[in-house]
Formats: sequence, structure tokens, C-alpha cells
Amino acid sequence: MKKALTAILILTLCSGMASAQQNVYPLPLDSGVTVKGSTFRYALPTTALKMTVTVSKVQEHKGYYADFAQSLLGLTNVIQENKTYYRLENVTIEPVDVPDYSHTYLVELSAQQNKDNLLAKLATGKACDKHLGPLTSYTTYSEPVPDFFKNYSDLSYTQTEDAFVETKIIDGIVTQVPANRTKTVSKTSSQKAQEAADAISKSRKDQYSLISGEQETPYPAETIETMLQELKKWESNYLSLFTGLTTEDEIEYTFYVIPDRQGQTPAFSFDTDRGLSVEKLSDNANTYSVDVQPLFNRSMDVMATKEAFSKDSGYRYRKAVTAQVALMHNHNKIHDFGAVNLRQLGEIQTLPLHQDKLIIKQIGFVF
Repeated sequence: MKKALTAILILTLCSGMASAQQNVYPLPLDSGVTVKGSTFRYALPTTALKMTVTVSKVQEHKGYYADFAQSLLGLTNVIQENKTYYRLENVTIEPVDVPDYSHTYLVELSAQQNKDNLLAKLATGKACDKHLGPLTSYTTYSEPVPDFFKNYSDLSYTQTEDAFVETKIIDGIVTQVPANRTKTVSKTSSQKAQEAADAISKSRKDQYSLISGEQETPYPAETIETMLQELKKWESNYLSLFTGLTTEDEIEYTFYVIPDRQGQTPAFSFDTDRGLSVEKLSDNANTYSVDVQPLFNRSMDVMATKEAFSKDSGYRYRKAVTAQVALMHNHNKIHDFGAVNLRQLGEIQTLPLHQDKLIIKQIGFVF
């Protein structure tokens, strides 16, 4: 009698444990699988690298009088043509967990989970709103072209007087009378260049007079310093009309890259003529890649306990593995980002059965 009661008790406990165990199926479902009751889906996490790349857009502006720089000022090292080029300044990464939709699972809720109203809890603040955003860019710093340089070409006219003789009849007598008239004419480039060169020469002479003490008025030291600064600025403004000038805009690009499990993953392309792009990446001279080298062998991962273990029914999860991540260009290491934990390097494992109290969002993204 005691043996019969013991057997009944064991069967009852096993039956209770079985009813408490939910099934977890990989998606897409096999044709022979029949799902019963309430369900939800979740995706394992993978690690994306949020990359922020800083690029300088450099613009060289030819001076209006560059062609006269050597003849009037003896300058040869001047900008000869307008040109725009780009310079790669800095690259940073930030690891971000995002859903891996290639590893998704369907979960049948157990009686206990239905009793705990798990679906309603999962619907609150879903973690699956983390999607990879598109490439974004914004200018963090812009250096404008100085107004003096930009507007100086507007000073293109001058007034001249023409002297001539008019023939008039005065008191019935034909008389020639001297006369003149003023007219506005366009200045030639050489005239404007000469005026600019004269302004530079005058500024330098005035600076010398201040420094040497030739001025008649004994200015205080602070006043002399201010006057020198203004004269130097004046000289620099006019000098830029011959030498040209360079302006720089700093642009930050943000985008996401999901590295491969090992080796190199193309991240972006960059060249000095067109700048940065993340479209149609290929293995060419302009491509920069993310290189991943695991620091530990994945076989060293500790497997879940085998107690109440079921390969087909338990929750799947994946632990991150630490890897050395670097930026590569033409097989050369450009920058070492250091050690980064990457989810996609970990083996997919199965948790023990009877995990009704498991916080699902700790192992994946519910959707």
C-alpha cells in the first residue's frame, strides 16, 4: 500500500513539473510542430558597434590676386586653384546589443506564466525597439570664409575725369572752352592688386613706426599693442587676397557595424576626394574594416547545468566572448580599440527546464 501511494505521489509531482515547463521552439517552426496556448517570441542579442567617425572637410580658396603674388610681393607659395579635400581625423566605437533576427524562438507559456500574466508584463517597455539606425552626420564645427575676403571683389569701380575742349558760340563768336567730366569705370585686376599690395606696404610701415617710436604721440603700451594687432589684422586680410586661405569644417558620422564572428568586416570607405561612405563597400584601397580576434577559445565556455536539461525545450541564450577589436586599412592596423565583449562570438546554449521566473529580457529581445 505504501509503495502504491509513493508511486502515485511521484507521478503527481512529475506531472506538475511537466505542466510547469513551457516549450521553446526555434523559428521558423518545423512542419510537424503544433503550438498550443499563449506564446511570445524573442531574439537572441548580437553586438553591433556604434561607430563615430570624425572627418575634416578642407576647402582651399584661391586668392583674387594670386596671379600677381610673385610680381608684386615676391610670393610663390600661394594657393593656385580652388580645391576641396577630406581628412580622416578620428574613429571611436561603442558596443550596443541589438536583436539577432537570425536566431529567434517561439515560447509556449506554462500555466504558471499565464497565471503570472507574463504576456502583459512583456508588453510593457519592450526592449526590441533597438534597431540599427541609418547613417547620420552633422557638422560640429564650421569655419566661415572671412567677410573681408568674401566681399573684397565687390570693390570693382573707380571714378575718372576726362578733360576735353567744348566749342561754344558766345556773343556770336565761336569759342573753344576747356571742360571735364567724371565717369565710373571698372578697375582692372592689376589695379586692384596694386592697391592691395600698397595697403600691405602701408600697414608694415605703420607697424614699424609704432615699434621704433617714430610716431609723434607717446601712446601708452596698451594702446600701441591694440594698434599693432589691428595693423597686423589689416595686413593679414590684404595678404590673403594674394596667398588665398584655407577653411575647415568638422563633420561627425555615426553608423552601425555588426562584426563577423572572426576576421575582418568592411565598415566604411574613405578617400580624400569624396570623403566617407558606407554604401557598396568592397575590398579595395579605400575600405576600412573592423578586425575581430577572440581572446579566448569558445570551447572554454561553461555549459549550463545538465540537471533537468532538454535541448529541445529550454530557453536559448548566448554569452558574450571577449575579443580584440581593431580598425584595419590595406591590411595595416590603423587603430586598436582594445578588448570588446561580442555576443555573436558566444555559443548558443540551452537553460535548464522549469524557468518560469526567468526575466526574459536578460537573455534576449521580446517582439
